[in-house]
This record gives sequence, C-alpha cells and structure tokens, in this order.
Amino acid sequence: MSRLRLATSRHARRLDMDGTWTVFDAFTGRPAEVGSRQTTGMRVRDAEEMVAILNRVHHADGSSTVH
Repeated sequence: MSRLRLATSRHARRLDMDGTWTVFDAFTGRPAEVGSRQTTGMRVRDAEEMVAILNRVHHADGSSTVH
C-alpha cells in the first residue's frame, strides 16, 4: 500500500491593506524571508514570481525552510 502525500504549496501571497503584497509561509503564516529580507510591500507580479521560486526551492513536506 502506498502512502498519499498531500500536495500543498509551502508559500503563497496575500494582499495587504495598503495595496501591496506579502509572500508568506503557509505553514507558519509569517512573511517569507529571502536572505535577511522579508517579502513584504511587493507588487503583485513580483509576489507571484517569488511564490513560484520559493515553492520550487522549499517543498511543502518541510524538507527545506526559509526561516
């Protein structure tokens, strides 16, 4: 019998009240960090690109983390 793995994206984006976007860790709810920078105050296109990049690098199974 094989195990089923839930395919959940690790990172997502959310619209902030000031009209900018934040890329966040879906497991912790905290803004993602790239280097020493948080991914807040972004334009939508930049946030979409960052989500795609982070989800390729950091897997939903927790085998890698940004924090």
